[in-house]
Amino acid sequence: MIAILKSKLVENADVLISMQSGIVTYVNPFSYLKLRKKITMQEFDYITSDGIVVKKLSGLFLNRSVERISPDFSSYFTELFKQVSSSNSTVYFVGTLPELIGKSIENIKDKFPTLNIVGFRDGYFKNTDDLNKHIKEIISLNPEFLIVGMGSPLQEDYLIKLKHSGWKGRGFACGGFLHQVSKKADYYPNWINKMNLRWLYRIYNEPKLIKRYTLDYSWFLFVFIYDWVLYKFSKK
Repeated sequence: MIAILKSKLVENADVLISMQSGIVTYVNPFSYLKLRKKITMQEFDYITSDGIVVKKLSGLFLNRSVERISPDFSSYFTELFKQVSSSNSTVYFVGTLPELIGKSIENIKDKFPTLNIVGFRDGYFKNTDDLNKHIKEIISLNPEFLIVGMGSPLQEDYLIKLKHSGWKGRGFACGGFLHQVSKKADYYPNWINKMNLRWLYRIYNEPKLIKRYTLDYSWFLFVFIYDWVLYKFSKK
């Protein structure tokens, strides 16, 4: 995974806003643990640093100066959605719970009234047949943009399968973004963004994330350094 990050990690969001095709995902401490052994991560055209932790570690261990590029409206999604709206490009959303996706789309439309949304659905598929049927529908509909929030590694597997099925659009994994915007489009208050306290705000809103930000993130630091050491020795 370290080698993949070295080659795929995006330094700034400009390349994502202007890209003509491809699939994009992100890495944060939680998703890294889910994705680190998946060689299929090579399939992604770009990977972004979701959060300050990965940004700092990239500078320390990978010699990469990268921005925090998170898939939400506190980061590059604001500019991306402006570009999609102004160009009248078609966009399809997949993710969150069946009872929440409608509200998510409503809030997004309130923020971007001219967004050309050609479809949406929740991120839960009954079985493989249900998923395959959906993939065929997407290929037929052929949206120019696809926003996918199913959590890692499901969202990555979904985008890779869609890519292999012949879809040539622009796909972005977004994790909990669609879940968050079901509450409100601008999930994080301005002062939270300015102080980089998004992790604390998420714990406040979703107490179940306490384990993620304590135990999982601590384990991530150990695993990341372990992977980096193996990578360095493999280069000798």
